[in-house]
Amino acid sequence: MEQRVVQDLLELVNQSFENKKLFLGKTTDETFSVVKMLGEDGRELEEFNNLTMDLKESFCQLIYLGEQKPLIINDTSKHPVTKDLAITSQANVGAYMGVPVFYKDGKMFGTLCVVGTEKGSFTERDEEILEKFSHLFSYVLELEKLATIDSLTNLYNRHYLYENFLHIKNKKAIMLLDLDNFKEVNDTYGHDVGDLVLKEAASRINQQIGNNDILARIGGDEFAIVITEANKKPLEAIANDIIKALSEWSNYPVAVSISTSIGICMVDEGNANNIQLALKEADTAMYDAKRNGKGTFIGLT
Repeated sequence: MEQRVVQDLLELVNQSFENKKLFLGKTTDETFSVVKMLGEDGRELEEFNNLTMDLKESFCQLIYLGEQKPLIINDTSKHPVTKDLAITSQANVGAYMGVPVFYKDGKMFGTLCVVGTEKGSFTERDEEILEKFSHLFSYVLELEKLATIDSLTNLYNRHYLYENFLHIKNKKAIMLLDLDNFKEVNDTYGHDVGDLVLKEAASRINQQIGNNDILARIGGDEFAIVITEANKKPLEAIANDIIKALSEWSNYPVAVSISTSIGICMVDEGNANNIQLALKEADTAMYDAKRNGKGTFIGLT
């Protein structure tokens, strides 16, 4: 979600819950990540942005793994789960209130939460107010999804990458991928089958990268990946794994003979804030890979 929008909405929530910490979090089956947090004085706590932990170490597991309904815990020291969580004492959380934030299709994005250092007196009325704010976040998510998500593959699109590249932390490399011989798929079977192959390719690429890496379809049969420092696998190994995953189609329902060429651009001071420059460098490397016979990568030297 666009950072400025999150900031504005959280500041609006802060007017209803003064002297409390507020945060928007994103949940997955395994992790909980803080998107943005405001302190008791309403100021952004940047050190918590993008903080990721095991879902079962977070308060929000109770919502995500439970009935995905609003939750109030006015005394975290007595709750059977939160009393034993390390974060309860580490973050000095005495009271917690959280509500789920959903996409339009009903899938849970994450949680909108308010926490206090003292035992609380959160009420059903407080819960209703916070839930109304969560609806605003849901509306924003849907508008943003229309603008930043590729409708075919459900990956991020070029617009997202251009708007958010500056804010992606700990970037170390960009990989630009182009599917070799993909035009033959469309020419032989038509665009409907071509679309299915693109979706399958997107899924295979996604399986080879880390949770904190950013994968986007930037047009046609081109994909870009922002590899972050959180991915400890060597770049050469990532590229080779992707090439292997996109070269084996013998079990696919139709006869497909494609591969991928990859250009790699290291992120440094010169291009860390310039997505156009980084993509241009990766694009040059990718076409060098195609000229070298396709199904390979170039750019690490």
